[in-house]
Amino acid sequence: MIPVYIAQCLGNVAAYDEKEFIVNGRTYRSLFCSDALRKHLAEEGENVRLVLFVPESLLVGESLDEVKEKLEEKLDIFELVAIPSVGEYVVKGSRLRFVSSVENISASIFLHFVKMRPEKLFVDVSTGFNVYPVSMLEAAKRYLTYRKLERILQGDCSAKVFAVFPPPVLKAIQTYHVEIQPVDVKAFFALPNANVDRIVSNTRQLSGELVNRLRDIGSNYSELKRRFRTVFRELRIGLNAIRLNVPLAFYEILEMGEEPEKIENEMVRFAEEFLNAVRADDVIENFPVDGVNVANVFYSIALYRSVRDFKESLDEPEVRKILEIFSEVYKNLGTHVNEYFLQRDVEEILARAEKLDNGESCFLGLLKYDSLRRSGNEKRNFFAHSGFLEEYTIVEKRDSGIYVKWDENKKKDFKKWLLSPA
Repeated sequence: MIPVYIAQCLGNVAAYDEKEFIVNGRTYRSLFCSDALRKHLAEEGENVRLVLFVPESLLVGESLDEVKEKLEEKLDIFELVAIPSVGEYVVKGSRLRFVSSVENISASIFLHFVKMRPEKLFVDVSTGFNVYPVSMLEAAKRYLTYRKLERILQGDCSAKVFAVFPPPVLKAIQTYHVEIQPVDVKAFFALPNANVDRIVSNTRQLSGELVNRLRDIGSNYSELKRRFRTVFRELRIGLNAIRLNVPLAFYEILEMGEEPEKIENEMVRFAEEFLNAVRADDVIENFPVDGVNVANVFYSIALYRSVRDFKESLDEPEVRKILEIFSEVYKNLGTHVNEYFLQRDVEEILARAEKLDNGESCFLGLLKYDSLRRSGNEKRNFFAHSGFLEEYTIVEKRDSGIYVKWDENKKKDFKKWLLSPA
């Protein structure tokens, strides 16, 4: 059974008392609303996993295992995960300053969600100092965006996210009704602004130790970054081929040989390298992580997965089939005008192919004019006619199908145009 995940950020564990939480009319007694929800979903037959995020400020002088041991006295099944802290705290009489940002927190939680890959995720925002549950909710939205993007061409994302919260929990009040609301996001079919070399947002004010670590991380993961640039380049071609209505690119020039799961797993490890803090006296310092850019890197991999899965579903480039498949894609993406232009150009190819006998092939331009005419502006005409540039598009009649392909000598130029359409 696919597990359901519940996530919550912890505050001071010693400050929590057991309360009664009412979930869908049933009452459960627990320290946390999230645990009450876990019990409820388990009664409903779900396989539930409770994940509690622990800010590093709660782990000064105390290990994660020691915190877990305290909680196990009152909670049954849960997992603890450490996340970065931000701000100044007095811990056992000593003042500690955590040099970090909310983006470090969001990025840390987002990466954990990517590793868990829940199909159904509940985020309980009822505990933790305000910056932590807010960052967790932002991470959940980014995770849902990522899941939608990896199935954007297929249109069948199954992931769902919910926000969970009772009213404010007070010492004198014992019973709380739990509210659950769906969380939704809008995913766009556009190239993310992702820069794998800029995981750290500001390198000028780093301490010497962090500067050295930054150099080492860059060196250790140079091959991964090279592979990501290849993925991003292929993604740009794929997105532009759909956005600008050049379907034959999926059959003729897109390679997409990188396994998305493999590069995604390695990218998680790479990004997590930047979330390990260093301590000097009373200062615990983190890299200033650009969490938006981290999310954009994973959005790029998600889009690459969707485009790659779509490419692998294609058969041979038979023009009627091209029109059928890509018309559906354009409808799903709301780019209906592409469908009209593709239909016009496919109908012309079919009409010109009437001249061919079975097994014959010919340049489209020869079928139209009995001689090849060179376009005055090849790049403009390429995009104006669905990529079927008549002097470089070969039409073949085979059995009951009409197939198309590009002149091998021109594919390099077409790839350049799709990389830089302007």
